[in-house]
Amino acid sequence: MDNSSIFFDRTYTFFSMVGDDAISFLDRMTTNNIASIKSSKTVITNNKASIIDLLTYRVLDEKKIIFVSETESNRSIDYMKKYFLIDDVEINHLGELKKLVIFSGEEISNKSLEKFSLYNSYENKDLFRYELFVEDREIEKLNDFKKISSVEKNLLDIRMKYVNFNESMLKANPLELGFGNIISFDKGCYVGQEVIARLQNYKKVSREVLPFNSKSELRPNSKIIFKSKNIGNVLSVQKNSDEFLGLCLVKKRFSNLFDDEFIKI
Repeated sequence: MDNSSIFFDRTYTFFSMVGDDAISFLDRMTTNNIASIKSSKTVITNNKASIIDLLTYRVLDEKKIIFVSETESNRSIDYMKKYFLIDDVEINHLGELKKLVIFSGEEISNKSLEKFSLYNSYENKDLFRYELFVEDREIEKLNDFKKISSVEKNLLDIRMKYVNFNESMLKANPLELGFGNIISFDKGCYVGQEVIARLQNYKKVSREVLPFNSKSELRPNSKIIFKSKNIGNVLSVQKNSDEFLGLCLVKKRFSNLFDDEFIKI
């Protein structure tokens, strides 16, 4: 595919969720509409709408879902198990999948993506970003893509304002980090739904993700200081030539201070 590139990321553990109540249970636990959107990403939140984890999932049939955890920890598994109660649900460890990230100037059809184990997609800045979680035997189907380095991949993520979630972001809510595309606002209740709906409906989201560049070296979790005020913190950063580019989470009341596409700090 022209104008497309691929980055070979690391290996992830993947799981199955099986049982008569598997779909309804994951639907009640996470932000996306599991019953309608069969393959995507979804967010697990607590009752205060703080993020517990992100999952990439796929509904295989009415009784089985497979998924991977973004944080690669047992946090989300242990958290969900507390809510099993009388549900007919069981979570099993299945093995490992290799994560690949594809950037493309054109959309890849779901029919092409469905031959892979797990996938999700994101679109911004006239670019499409796909995450595939595949078995070793599936990798050979992707040999035609141009391979890129981690630096190139990071710079594309920054350009697209794509947040690679990690444990340092656990206190944020999904709307702040730009995860609105994996929140279904018209589905039934889930843990954290009331808070997220209130933030969305009354426009109470207080922070937003913005790209920055800086001549000074910054690190993830560094504070963003503007005119002696702490207005946010660094989410990701990548050195590019003689400057540092990245994404930061900034208080919205300060965002109108910057007119450029990139905040200069």
